Amino acid sequence: MPWGGMDERDEERRGVAAHIEWQKQGAWVVVWGVYTRRFWAYACWPGVPRDGVVVQAEDPDLLYTEMRYREREHDFLRWRYGRGRPGR
Repeated sequence: MPWGGMDERDEERRGVAAHIEWQKQGAWVVVWGVYTRRFWAYACWPGVPRDGVVVQAEDPDLLYTEMRYREREHDFLRWRYGRGRPGR
């Protein structure tokens, strides 16, 4: 494989990224970086800090772990499930 070029596993990894994004139901945009050889996730729920929340990892399990950490850090679960909202 030429440096920075695609290999036969890239299509599979793109599929994994799409599946993770589907599982997260629109709360994250997830992509496979062909050049970086990493999964990248960009938070897109309301209330994300102005400078954004971006996580990256070499494998899907590590990506999930980092995404969950950031969700807890930025009150994603409170937004997603309505816990602790005023008037509920």
